[in-house]
Amino acid sequence: MSDKASILFVDDEERVLRSLDMLFKSRFKVYTTIDGNEAVDIVRRDRIHVVVSDQRMPKITGVEVLRRVREASPNTMRLLLTGYSDLEAIVNSVNEGEIFRYLSKPWSAKEIMATVSQAADIALALEQGSGGEADTVAGGVLVIDEDPTVAEMVKAICGPERAVKWSVDLDEAFETLAANDIAVVVCDIRLRGRDISAAVKALKESNPTVMTIVQTQLQDVETLRSLINHGQIYRFLPKPARRGLLELSLDAASKRHVSMKAAPQLANRYQVEKNDVAPVAALSSKLLGYPDRMRQSKPL
Repeated sequence: MSDKASILFVDDEERVLRSLDMLFKSRFKVYTTIDGNEAVDIVRRDRIHVVVSDQRMPKITGVEVLRRVREASPNTMRLLLTGYSDLEAIVNSVNEGEIFRYLSKPWSAKEIMATVSQAADIALALEQGSGGEADTVAGGVLVIDEDPTVAEMVKAICGPERAVKWSVDLDEAFETLAANDIAVVVCDIRLRGRDISAAVKALKESNPTVMTIVQTQLQDVETLRSLINHGQIYRFLPKPARRGLLELSLDAASKRHVSMKAAPQLANRYQVEKNDVAPVAALSSKLLGYPDRMRQSKPL
C-alpha cells in the first residue's frame, strides 16, 4: 500500500481544479471532479484520505457532499472551501459534515498546502491505527451557560446515572474540567457579557477527547468559522435550546468520546489549527494554567 495520500478536490469551476491539481500533484495522488455526486462515488470506490469541496455548486452543495462522504468513509478528512460567508452553510458543515477545516477563497497557496497536508497526515495515521473495543461509559457533562433551563434540560436528558455539572463562571468551569471525568461540554460562547471563544479553543487544544457543543444566539460568521478551525466544535445549535436537537447532539458527542477513549489515535481528527492571533489575553492567568493541568492529568 502506498504511503502517498489521496486528495479529492470537488469544484464546479474547472480552472479552480486545474490550479489545485498543479499545486498538489507533486506530493499527493490528486483526484478532481466538477460533480459532487461523482465525488461520493469516488470515495466509495477508491482510497481517499482527504476531500476538499466547494460549497456552492449547481447540483449539490458542498455540505451535502461532505455529509455523504462522512457516511461512506468516516475517517476521510473533510474540508469546506468557499468564497462566500454563508452562516447556514457553516453551521451545516459542522453539524452534518463534521468538517476538519473551513477554508476561504481566494486561498493562500502556503496556507491551503499546510492545512491539507495536516489533514492527510492525520488520515494516514488513522488508517494505520487500530483501536480497542469501545466498551467504556461516557463521562459526565459540563454545562457552561447562564441560562438555568439549559442545565435542567441537559440533566433531564442524561438522567440520574450520568453526572451533569453546571457553571456560570469560567474559573469554576475549568476547575471542574481539571478535577472530573468530563466527556462533553455544552456551552454558550457569551458568558456574563464576555466572549469566551478563547476558552473554548483552549479547552479543545488541551483535551481533544472532550466534545464541545455550542448553543448560542450569536450568528457571527467569522466567530463560527474560527470556532471550527481553532476550536473544533462538534455541534453548533441555536438558542433557545430545543430538546430533540440537544439530545441527538449529546448522544452523538458521547459516542464519539467513548470511541476516542477506546482508540486514542482518533483524537488526531480534532487537532485544532494554531492561531497566533487568538484572543488568549481574554483568559485570566489562572485560566491559562488549567489546560496544562488537564494535559498532565489526562493523557491520551
